[in-house]
Amino acid sequence: MKNLITFTNTEATIPFVEALKPDVIVNATGSTPLLPPITGLRENIDRPQSSVKGILGMINNIDNYPMDMEGKKVVVVGGGAVGLDVVEFFSNRKAEVSIVEMLPVVGKDLDIVTKVGTYALLEKNHVNILTSTALQEVHPDHFIVKRNDQNEQLDFDYGFVCLGMRSYSPLMKDLTDAFEDKDVEIVNIGDSVRARRIIDGTAEGRNILNTLKTKGYLE
Repeated sequence: MKNLITFTNTEATIPFVEALKPDVIVNATGSTPLLPPITGLRENIDRPQSSVKGILGMINNIDNYPMDMEGKKVVVVGGGAVGLDVVEFFSNRKAEVSIVEMLPVVGKDLDIVTKVGTYALLEKNHVNILTSTALQEVHPDHFIVKRNDQNEQLDFDYGFVCLGMRSYSPLMKDLTDAFEDKDVEIVNIGDSVRARRIIDGTAEGRNILNTLKTKGYLE
């Protein structure tokens, strides 16, 4: 796109945004992992000495995981869409994978087509599914979980905590205040509104076209 200017490695401060003299501002800052007050979670997740990662830590290290992980133990806490993506990644590399979920089933909020495919993959790759199981403690090389009113230790070579996401929108209020008296359209979209499914954020991104049409920029 010849009319697209991209700024990388750049913080979107209010002075910087003001200098661009915008007519429309789209805030799409996304979300960050949810970290409940679980013993050892904040101390161990994404730390250099720890094998415990969140989804962002996994993505940042994705090129460092071997293609053949046969014999390696992977434990994923969280049976939602993100946790199941992590399970798929490692189970396809022949790792011994366990998934821990508080609810009676994994993938509760998946659409029916994705759910059928996911369940087939879990069965095919012999994933150990621990439902109705809650994370109690996080350690550099093992998790303590509660299952059937009993604590169990799950050892791992790689551990992942995927307990959901929360919106991340540090600039939205400042943007609203800075442009309050100016003819500038400010639109907040995607996970920066509320952490949801990717289809919701995609739809909102596409709906920016309606804002541009209203302003007459697409004529």
